[in-house]
Amino acid sequence: MRTAHTDEEIESAPAPNGRGGIFYGWWVLAAAATLGFCAFGVVIPGYLAFSVPIRDELGLSSGQSAFIVGASWGVGDITSLVAGWLADRYGARRLVLAGGLLCGIGFAGLALANSFWAIVLAYTITASVGRGLGIFPTLMTAVNQWFDDRKALALAVINTAVTGGAAALLPALSFGGGLIGWRPAALIAGGLVCVITIPAAAVIRSRPEDMGLSPYRSVATVAASARAATRRQPETAPLRRNYSVREALGTLSFCALAIGAILRTVPSDVLVINQIPILIWKGVAEDRTAVYLSITYFATIPARFGMGLAAMWVSPRWMLSAAMATVALCTVAALLLRGDAVAWFLILSSATGQGVSSLAWITVGEYFGRRSFGTLVGLMTVFYGVSGLIIPAVAGSVFDRTGSFVPVLLAVGVVQLISAGAFVLVRRPSADGTEERV
Repeated sequence: MRTAHTDEEIESAPAPNGRGGIFYGWWVLAAAATLGFCAFGVVIPGYLAFSVPIRDELGLSSGQSAFIVGASWGVGDITSLVAGWLADRYGARRLVLAGGLLCGIGFAGLALANSFWAIVLAYTITASVGRGLGIFPTLMTAVNQWFDDRKALALAVINTAVTGGAAALLPALSFGGGLIGWRPAALIAGGLVCVITIPAAAVIRSRPEDMGLSPYRSVATVAASARAATRRQPETAPLRRNYSVREALGTLSFCALAIGAILRTVPSDVLVINQIPILIWKGVAEDRTAVYLSITYFATIPARFGMGLAAMWVSPRWMLSAAMATVALCTVAALLLRGDAVAWFLILSSATGQGVSSLAWITVGEYFGRRSFGTLVGLMTVFYGVSGLIIPAVAGSVFDRTGSFVPVLLAVGVVQLISAGAFVLVRRPSADGTEERV
């Protein structure tokens, strides 16, 4: 029997199955993962796949090309703040439809672009607003609504799907651009995103309550609830409270989690965006740097999924902190070593850092519930989005002036260690709003 949900709701009701005996949330997860794989995979690395022929054909400078990519990431991240609030208040389904179509239309619009500003309008603005509005983190917000138990698994899947799309579609787009030209390839890729968006939005529902369901709970948890009710004993499953934005911001755990996540992301962007010049500076042959960059993207896939899955059994605070300490050690190794060994340490650093990203989003859902998940994630995203727009460019300018990445790598290592320390302060809040000791 369904119970009424209040603002201070504690999720404890078992979830009935959907049609065909399969809980409908799994269909939502499948649709969100498919759309995230395609749309995120096209929009995020898409311009990079075509950047050389676009630059040659339109006569763009290296600065203009860098602006197109950096600004697109910033625009998408800033848009996600508004999208998160809208998803929490009105549901994610309409945002998914609108955002997915904007992604596809904007990317396809590259095929018609004949100037720098036309590319900015199509890719940096239209496609990136669509990505922030309806793809990531909106898809994650929708999935979070459907799961109580297995939340870590579900969010790990959606996080891995978007990263996997970026890794898999970058070489596919590059190959397509070389085979048929970048304009037809952009048109086909954008059209594919639009085609996938429509059925995905038809499957996705914003909340289980919209279908008369409750969030997923495992068979073991439901059985424990039934036994407790029969014996008139307190339920043994952990109680989860749905926090408002103000309540979450008032906890030390969320503030520490947000600070740790922001301080993880900014240096990660610095290292990825400047990875090729760092490797060349360290003596790696230029023709191998692109291969190492591709490996970097693919290495994030098992890291995101594995660390997200581990959150089902291991306290996130210790995984987050230990992972960031590992990332900092990799940065120190990259600073001290030379040659191809540097590439492998940067790959390990990036993969581990991306696992931290997945785990941070899972922790927001696990610790602070469903009520304000989109807004909380949007707040975190907009801060590192703006920082990521500025700081990687500053790091590149330091190298231009000094001819060395030593100051950059030293600063990155220090920030990563501070992030590790911040994550130690993250603790699961109890049902009454106080923070549990772990």
